[in-house]
Amino acid sequence: MRLLITLFLFSFCISNNAQKGKLFISSWKENEDVGLSIPAGSYTYLKKGKIYYSISNSNDNLFLDLKIEDTGVQDRILKQGLIVWINMERKLTKTMGVRFPIGSQYSGARSEHNLPNTNIDTKGDPVTPLSLANMVELIGFISEETRRFPADNFDNFRGSIKYDDHGNLNYKMVMPIAKMPVRNSKEGYGAMPFALGIEYKPQGHLSTVNANMGTGTDSSQNDITPVLLWIKNIKLAASR
Repeated sequence: MRLLITLFLFSFCISNNAQKGKLFISSWKENEDVGLSIPAGSYTYLKKGKIYYSISNSNDNLFLDLKIEDTGVQDRILKQGLIVWINMERKLTKTMGVRFPIGSQYSGARSEHNLPNTNIDTKGDPVTPLSLANMVELIGFISEETRRFPADNFDNFRGSIKYDDHGNLNYKMVMPIAKMPVRNSKEGYGAMPFALGIEYKPQGHLSTVNANMGTGTDSSQNDITPVLLWIKNIKLAASR
């Protein structure tokens, strides 16, 4: 009888802990060279931030794919930039992140709020907020000597962003797992769960919206307030 009670309490504790900390399992990425084409069913919608996201990984890289349909959010990201925060602690903090795009207003090439299509670059192409989305900036990576570099590199964090045929803004961030402070579990079950934060228009006053989650304040109430969406308890997928 005592054994049955012990087994019942043990199973109850497991069930209770699972409810409190539901894991988000990353999808295994078989082919890293699929560009920005992600099946529609692979996305999860963050209503508060008006962003669709998909997370996947290979043995070497973690991939964050975003799809933005809202034109206002598209404009914010291209002009003000977007930061992906990487958090390995239980307490969510913004100490380590990757900024891409940096934002046309802060790219160094232009500081105006609007970029007329009459502006031409050295190749003869129009200068636009999208064309200026070509640099990555690292935040809080102490071991990295170079903090800002081209987004199309293959040796570090890299990003790409473009419009599709439906007017959606598709975003991809590739993060080398070796450069992330991933911690292995003491039980030997692979990497510990971690969190990613998606923040756009970060120059305003501090505001937090929790994703996965479903809590927070609508950023539309204050146009200068940045949006920060946390995707919690992410677990890397094991190789097939």
